[in-house]
Amino acid sequence: MKKILTICTLMLLSLPSWSFTPESGLWWNADEPGSGYSIEIQDNFLFGVFYVYDDGGIPYWYTTSGFLDGNSFFQGDIYISENGPCLLCTWTPVDTFASNLGQARIDFLTETTATLEIQGESIFLERFNFYLGDELQKMRGEWQVVYDVSEYSNGFPFFADVLIFEQTETFDGDYLATGCRSESTLFNRCTNFALNNNDLAAAYDTVNDELIAVVRDDADFYLAYYLKTGTDQFDGEAFSYAVGSSPNLALSGFSVRGFRSASKTFVDAGVGPSKSLQQKQPILGLNSMLNHALLKSAPASSLDKTTQDRVLTTIKRLEQQLQKK
Repeated sequence: MKKILTICTLMLLSLPSWSFTPESGLWWNADEPGSGYSIEIQDNFLFGVFYVYDDGGIPYWYTTSGFLDGNSFFQGDIYISENGPCLLCTWTPVDTFASNLGQARIDFLTETTATLEIQGESIFLERFNFYLGDELQKMRGEWQVVYDVSEYSNGFPFFADVLIFEQTETFDGDYLATGCRSESTLFNRCTNFALNNNDLAAAYDTVNDELIAVVRDDADFYLAYYLKTGTDQFDGEAFSYAVGSSPNLALSGFSVRGFRSASKTFVDAGVGPSKSLQQKQPILGLNSMLNHALLKSAPASSLDKTTQDRVLTTIKRLEQQLQKK
């Protein structure tokens, strides 16, 4: 088996400042459970529902809505609703009016972390992961990936991929998520061919909150990823480099975005067959579409030297897992 991939989350102070999209869903303060925040974003319009309590412990619903400022900041009035119908009761209109709390300010730090400020008090929020497991277990499933290689390719502006994180395992003392580049979207599992030719492995750095991943792109090249992840999406950079060499992290990689397209349950027990295809020739990787002369003249990376060294060390450990037969 061979595999790779790594993650970045939470504050991500060591990551470059690429753009991200906050996730819709249920949010909470993990240190103070009992209240919750439902945040729904459609286009650039946010609607928030806060299910919290008043000073007497009586549950209350507060709402706020309005347009985001950019992709990561919101400010809007807080409303309160009262006298609505009870569950299964005859419907009656709800009284909704401005609360005495003023405005809510939500500053999204990553896809799944944010600060909520009300009346000068700040609350740290994160997307509520109530089922998916730890930072590597939550990657299990199928992911659709898009690379923007418009500045570095031989005429192809974008490249798509399908990655499957099939399991978590321990290799040489490292806790990893492992899987493959899928050879077909018709099959939900890693085939023998995919594992022998396009395996992947990922490690999560809990200290620096980063996901670093390596995929065997083709017989001669690897793809390394430096990512920040959400619950169902990730953003970051990818680096193409020859087997036996190292990625040049001092230069910028090309942008990559991924979206979950199938659950771990589907990967584990999907009805589609999984078979070894009789390939006549190896599948072409992203490397075949890149202009390596342009890659060598890429802008300087925003990663500091300490981060470059740390990421490169993890990449080399992941390569060892991919080379394991």
